[in-house]
Amino acid sequence: MSDGPRDPYDRADWLADSGRVDEAVALRRESADDGDWEDQESLAEFLARWGRVDEAHGAWRTAVTAGHPAPHCALAGLYDAAGRTDDAIAACTSAVAADEPWAWSRLADLLKDADRADDAEAVYRAAIAAGHTAAGSELGRFLSDRGRHEEAVAAYRIAIDAEGVAPWPLGELLEKLGRTDEAIEVYARALAGGLGHLRPRLARALERSGRIDEALAVIRDAIANRDLDAYKGLGYLLAKHDRDEELTAEATRLRDDGDLGALMSLLTGAGNGNRVTEGRPSTGSPP
Repeated sequence: MSDGPRDPYDRADWLADSGRVDEAVALRRESADDGDWEDQESLAEFLARWGRVDEAHGAWRTAVTAGHPAPHCALAGLYDAAGRTDDAIAACTSAVAADEPWAWSRLADLLKDADRADDAEAVYRAAIAAGHTAAGSELGRFLSDRGRHEEAVAAYRIAIDAEGVAPWPLGELLEKLGRTDEAIEVYARALAGGLGHLRPRLARALERSGRIDEALAVIRDAIANRDLDAYKGLGYLLAKHDRDEELTAEATRLRDDGDLGALMSLLTGAGNGNRVTEGRPSTGSPP
């Protein structure tokens, strides 16, 4: 018979799931530092999840004393873990009033989970009005999921310059709406801002617009920045768009340089590109 995992957190979960809740709680208390608010918040949620809400409140108060930066949000998490949704929403509403970090996002999530979509939307819009422009990204996703695409585009644009907000959902939505040129602008702007991982999206959007040379330039730029996976995209585009001389020259160079990994990626991409065009023979290996 297994004596359970050794990690104290995993073991506490195992003990509780096995019906040994008192032992689990004792282990979690031993592992929690009174001076560490994150430890105490985790302990509070564990206690609440197992129906020990009064004890959870004690751990929450210890977390607040230890300097928890978002005490109302922590209390909301405690109530949510205990299944007390209305109390969680009330606590999160207090967190928003106290301008705790990202409280608006937590409150909107709770409202959505409670099937209060209109209230969640109002929270996003109030957050934007209060200067939390990052809320535009979450509002954009919320509206897009409900088919309100034009409103979603407007919301995403509000958030486009906010710290920590990914620009690709706006570009993806614009492409879905057939507004590829606008999507290209979004991706290109993000790339200029240092988000190099968006090169593949930009290259694909350029190709869809028939701007093949520009797409190839983006892929070659990725290769120059040591993204060796980009060779697959290079092979795909060259083969798909009948750039056989360029493909052969690139394959020959890689072969002569002994860069077999890049060569295989190039040829794999070329094979995929050939399959897109009906009736095309597979591009051969380099001479």
